[in-house]
Amino acid sequence: MIVKVTQYYRPDGRKKTHEIEVSDECKEKYQEIISCGARLTAEQLMDGVVSQTIETVDGDYDIILTRGNDPSKNKEALEKMIMRFDKDKFNKWEAWFEEEIVL
Repeated sequence: MIVKVTQYYRPDGRKKTHEIEVSDECKEKYQEIISCGARLTAEQLMDGVVSQTIETVDGDYDIILTRGNDPSKNKEALEKMIMRFDKDKFNKWEAWFEEEIVL
């Protein structure tokens, strides 16, 4: 199946959306991620580490890191992050941003 990943590029954070082929086992979890208003992102850090996240406008919900730019390892890590997504935990995390904070 195809998933969309927004990649951030150096040096200015320019973004481009890529379509990545992942295992069909990821379909249900990926659809849950999208239905929650989240998206998949990726960027290569200055030290060469690849950071992939599930993010929303509130921030990064989940992150997985890989060393270097090995496409097979990065794809494997992306699939792992998608498969561990838990909609109930995500909803609790998201609700935290809606709580009233008194200073």
